Amino acid sequence: MLTKHFLQNLEDNLSKTFCVTDIETTGQKPDDSEIIEIASVIVENEKIKGDFCSYVKPLTPIPDFITQMTGIRNEDVKDAPRSGAVLKDWLEFVKDSYYFCAHNVMFDYDFIYRNLLLCNLPLENLNKLKFFCTVKTARILYPELPSRKLNDLIKHFNIPVEKRHRALDDALATAKILLIFFDQIRQKKKELLEFIESTQNDKLKSFEAAEYLSVTKEKIYEMVKNGRLKVNETYKTKNGYEGYLFLRRDIEELASNN
Repeated sequence: MLTKHFLQNLEDNLSKTFCVTDIETTGQKPDDSEIIEIASVIVENEKIKGDFCSYVKPLTPIPDFITQMTGIRNEDVKDAPRSGAVLKDWLEFVKDSYYFCAHNVMFDYDFIYRNLLLCNLPLENLNKLKFFCTVKTARILYPELPSRKLNDLIKHFNIPVEKRHRALDDALATAKILLIFFDQIRQKKKELLEFIESTQNDKLKSFEAAEYLSVTKEKIYEMVKNGRLKVNETYKTKNGYEGYLFLRRDIEELASNN
């Protein structure tokens, strides 16, 4: 994430390896949806170095509305490997990365994390990755833009994309946006640090804290339970569950110590 610690060690962080990832799925929730395509683009020393892409054969048919949006048909994935085989290769591809980057990073991360669990695959290569979200970064860098959706950023920066809602094309577009952001972060480093300092008392929800700390949302609840993370306020979610609010400064402190 674009944290105080990230900015204070900017040149070192920008030189690290970013695994820019995009997935196509049969729905919005990892509990009842499946990955049908996954792609990652490696950005290292501010250059695109390589990519990985594969179809994934789901256990259930692809819904019509997903085919209409992505163009991915059941015929396209019928001979594809299952998620376990694909993710095993993907874990090998990302093993030397430092950052897991995506446009709305928790969406892609949650799907991949759940599928690794379901396939009994090791989590080490995923758990060691720090998060970098291009949506959150766009909101900080470009507050004047009416939308920071991927398609709108692609149009704003005039990035050529052959196929939208396809994993590799979207991952490549996100990687190019990331490189644009690197230049902006360099130029605005001082004011970005001032902005983060001025928002230290802002309250963050559990999923935002998870992004900052590069952990699962379940890990946030565990940290609350064992006293590592102080809850500033509780609230009721739309589903009637108890939600937590944390002060940004507390999350920043933990992030800088991890």
